[in-house]
Amino acid sequence: MQTYEQVDSYMNEVGLKYVKDATSLLAGLIMRTDKKYAEEVAKQLNDRAQGLPVSNAEFYELKNRNLDGSIYISAAFDGGVFRHIGNMIIDCADRLSGEVLDLCCDCGIVTCFMAKNCPQSHFTGIDINESAIENAKQLAERLGLTNVEFICADVYEMELGKQFDAVTSFRSLLDAADKETKGLNYIGYRKDREDSYQKAFAPFARAVSAHLKDNGFVLSVERYTAEYGWLGWMQALAEQGINATAESGLMRAQDISSVKEYSVTYAVKADGAAPLDVYNESLSKQFKSGTGYDGGMAEFALYYDSVDDIDFYEITKNNRVIHLYAIAHNEKGKGMYFDASNDNRKIKYYNVKKEENILKDIEKNLTLYDENVYKIRRFSCK
Repeated sequence: MQTYEQVDSYMNEVGLKYVKDATSLLAGLIMRTDKKYAEEVAKQLNDRAQGLPVSNAEFYELKNRNLDGSIYISAAFDGGVFRHIGNMIIDCADRLSGEVLDLCCDCGIVTCFMAKNCPQSHFTGIDINESAIENAKQLAERLGLTNVEFICADVYEMELGKQFDAVTSFRSLLDAADKETKGLNYIGYRKDREDSYQKAFAPFARAVSAHLKDNGFVLSVERYTAEYGWLGWMQALAEQGINATAESGLMRAQDISSVKEYSVTYAVKADGAAPLDVYNESLSKQFKSGTGYDGGMAEFALYYDSVDDIDFYEITKNNRVIHLYAIAHNEKGKGMYFDASNDNRKIKYYNVKKEENILKDIEKNLTLYDENVYKIRRFSCK
């Protein structure tokens, strides 16, 4: 992607270089730290990749054992997204003026970039990890920055004694709200699911609001997307009077293993549009009716393109939604068949003459679930 000169220059200065694979990551860590540290990091990352229980706090403590190691690990997983974030910061530098609070700043890479490129503003980075804060202070000193400070504090308990002109959050929400989101559904009827994420994100949104001046600006880049969570996050902010703007949208960035999708939320602590209106406006820009979709766009198509009620067939186990089928129709008379599991979701459009066979297939699929183990719920709504 095309990046501003300031972004490329900063990445080179701090060593935020692209890491192409796990082997390169291990070799680079050994060069910058030592073999034992690199092996510990590799084991933690491997455990996480295999879905084994790894504490986020434990991982970030290991990551921040030294500054160079922390930066290199960030390069592997955040180098691609940082290019996008850096461009955003340059584009909205005028809104990052005055006093700016950066939540869950880790080792301060983004906070220091903002401080370097907005020299007339003052930045405060907050993180619960003491080692991360010490690394951030070292990075600021290395860069010769005097307009940034770092404080070790829990975002949910911090009392900074003042409000800020802007608050930023970059890839923070997933880790900060880990306990609150544990056990929430990834699929299911969208309103129910997103309302549950709104509730989970409410404490973080309250922390943002408590430290943001009226008419203050929020920039948030998170790993919650149209698949789940992003609408809930905008709802949680709106509940605090912080409303997303039409600039909000989705972006994709390369990391060490794959291309990841992120949500970008621009918001202001002032009256504004409803979260669902902003959500629909953002996704409709890349939507085409009658086209089959996978992932978050499949679910968006179901709700955005349908008329009248949608017929849902929901399968749950131990109160977790594990599969969801839906049938709807668009204004052109096409049928819409939605099929979602925790691994994937997809939608296809069909001629209504085929609807009888599709409904028979759904009923056949439902018989595969033992009603003594699974709960099957049929309902219709928009």
